[in-house]
Amino acid sequence: MRWARRGDTPEWVPLGKEGRHAGVVFGGWQWGGLASRIVSRRGIAGMAGFAVAAVGAFVVVDRGGGTERFADLPGGVDVRLVGRFTPVQVERLGQLPEAAAVECDDTLYDVGIATGRLNLGQVTVLTAVKSAGLQRAALVQGRGVQGDAEMLAVDGRGLRLGERVTVTRGGRGVAGTVVGVVARPSGQPDAVALLPAAAMARLDGRSGCGEVVVQLKRRSQATAFQRAARGVVGRDSVVTYDESLRGHV
Repeated sequence: MRWARRGDTPEWVPLGKEGRHAGVVFGGWQWGGLASRIVSRRGIAGMAGFAVAAVGAFVVVDRGGGTERFADLPGGVDVRLVGRFTPVQVERLGQLPEAAAVECDDTLYDVGIATGRLNLGQVTVLTAVKSAGLQRAALVQGRGVQGDAEMLAVDGRGLRLGERVTVTRGGRGVAGTVVGVVARPSGQPDAVALLPAAAMARLDGRSGCGEVVVQLKRRSQATAFQRAARGVVGRDSVVTYDESLRGHV
């Protein structure tokens, strides 16, 4: 259970699983009972401003109405944005002068996976990012994804190199070949496979993505990037900064 003082009128504020669950502000108090498994794994961090203490996370309600927090982000990720981003917006974010790399990085749950020898239900799949600095799992066999009909298998989770795999979710499906095997992904060790961003969007039934990860050219540019990103997206996003950016934001 989490509470934070925020005004005197009812208002919904995203607080849960990377912005997909919400807390509610009513009568001046913010209730965030739908915290996710992702938020619950974050480290507690102190920041000035209005704050919400969750299990293993600390969220700051900023003056612009969005939320910001610090967490131990995987790989070389400096910033994570949560909202809804079109492919054009992701491309434009990558063109900002502060950005070294920008990619979609969604997580999808309740996914079905089938091959000629096994069927897995209600598993987790991740986006297979291409930038070296944004990787959350080391490649241990094969190669990285180069096309939309390819995927990576997580070591020890059932899939094999070279297998043809059908992935389904909510009546939608994609097919691909396992071209590489990766170690257990940081932050999502139970994931079974990593798929290209386009395949993840088809499974999700929407264009673009809901989460974007960013590697900055310099840590001191974190605030400048967030302001520029607001101009690209046209609204505030839920922002998570890596713990290493404390003192730079």
